[in-house]
Amino acid sequence: MFVTDRVRLRPPTPDDASNMFRLSGDPDLHLITDDEPFLPRHVGQVRARLEKQVTEPPDGQTAVSLLAETVADGTFLGSGVLWGINAFSRYAHLGISLVPEARGQGYGTEVIRLLCRYGFRNRNLRRLELETLASNTAMRRTAETCGFTHEGTQRDREYDGDGFVDLVIYGLLRRDWTP
Repeated sequence: MFVTDRVRLRPPTPDDASNMFRLSGDPDLHLITDDEPFLPRHVGQVRARLEKQVTEPPDGQTAVSLLAETVADGTFLGSGVLWGINAFSRYAHLGISLVPEARGQGYGTEVIRLLCRYGFRNRNLRRLELETLASNTAMRRTAETCGFTHEGTQRDREYDGDGFVDLVIYGLLRRDWTP
């Protein structure tokens, strides 16, 4: 679907349930990627959700979730999502979750760039936003590498498992995007 030399983004299938469960079943990853309480789930629940997406695909109007894998051998890397898509004002948020062994190798940067390409070229958005915990230096570095501008900090915004921490907000305008 969307590809670089090393990374491919594609819709997940029910056969991807065990890999997607690795992300959704990790309570520590959940703390930095989601603003809802962690609810333990079974891999069967993840598979059922993916099966439902195949038989009743989401309309793609407010969120698009894609699986990230290596081009070379299909190794699971994680997922990327364009969410909160506002077709009227033409903006969306984006985020990624990578498995531990995929971190620190530049895959996150490639996933973010592919999501930007999808958002700007294929959804005709004019603005993309990215939010992360202020302590998430890897995501902050990735955002800046991809051309995002730090636009603000919300103090004590998100719970990280130990207390409330700052959330930083990044934005990228289509006119500033470098494909």
